[in-house]
Amino acid sequence: MGEYGTVLGTDELHRQQRRSRWALAIAAAACLVLLAAVIPSPFTVERPGPVVNTLGEVKIDGETRPVISIPGAETFPTTGELNLLTVSLVGSPEHPASWLALVPGLVDPSQRISPRSDFYPEGTTLEDREAQGSVQMQSSQAQAAAAAYRALGEDVPVELTVAAVSEDGPAVGALQEGDVILRVGGAPVADFPALRAAILDAGAGSALSIDVLRDGAEQSVTLTPAVPEGGTDPLIGAVISSVYELPHDVDISLSEIGGPSAGMIFALAMVDQLTEGDMLDGRTVSGTGTLNDQGEVGPIGGLEQKMWAAARTGSELFLMPVGNCADLPQRVPDGLQIAPVATLDEALDAIAASGDGKPVAGTERCDAAK
Repeated sequence: MGEYGTVLGTDELHRQQRRSRWALAIAAAACLVLLAAVIPSPFTVERPGPVVNTLGEVKIDGETRPVISIPGAETFPTTGELNLLTVSLVGSPEHPASWLALVPGLVDPSQRISPRSDFYPEGTTLEDREAQGSVQMQSSQAQAAAAAYRALGEDVPVELTVAAVSEDGPAVGALQEGDVILRVGGAPVADFPALRAAILDAGAGSALSIDVLRDGAEQSVTLTPAVPEGGTDPLIGAVISSVYELPHDVDISLSEIGGPSAGMIFALAMVDQLTEGDMLDGRTVSGTGTLNDQGEVGPIGGLEQKMWAAARTGSELFLMPVGNCADLPQRVPDGLQIAPVATLDEALDAIAASGDGKPVAGTERCDAAK
């Protein structure tokens, strides 16, 4: 009996030791998880953000209003969804992402982990980024409206206005905020691309005459374009704003969304409202891409995250810029028809072809461009 009792005591001791080791291991793991949850990392996580149907409504300050309205213009009913896609960033200088917050990005294909400096260069704050995004959003809305009306055959004159003059730049002492640019080198400039071309033609180091409208009177000034440090092209050192004379004003109601990447979708939604007939016929289409006033679609960031957001909303067609072909991931959502486009007209054609069951140029267009 004594020997048997001694054996039971040894087994119990081993069990207690195993339990103690497990308890220590669990406690250590818990401490690691706790530390990972509170220790900041130098990374930012990109993940799919809010999706907005530009043909629908939003609630702002308790008031429901259409995302896009065109008061004074004849508009037509629309159906379906035309989705604006966004990307959410987790991890800013003021609110860094913890190491634990990075874990989903290791297994979720819709999330991407990148150095925080990719989104917030040294000295840039969250407020700085949001302010820049707000300016870009306003500019993209104006250019989208101009492109939409021009796609419908309307004339949209544009006025180039000096919005700001850079300190110590070539325009200091020559241009003033509020100046309306009329002619460069004696030739009229119809839009910003024409202004840019005139500056490039003049080159750095050569005097350039610019005729402006200032305080209601024409005035001629002279400045010398220069190549800024780290740059390659000559600049005049001024921020130029394009003010469009639209047939009808366009009101866009959105909050807490910034950046220029919704331009193409804004223009498509405007064209749908201003055109008789049903462009989507009840379908769900999503897309992303900047858009200039000439209807040219430009590249954006966060392509992969926006692609997954489109798939999760049940989109039948995803419109993306041809300029983002190099960013196409190896793994794309199953069943999502992807159409790279270079212009607003191509986007309209892709939507029409898809609705009619006709072939739409897909990712093979990217393969051909390689």
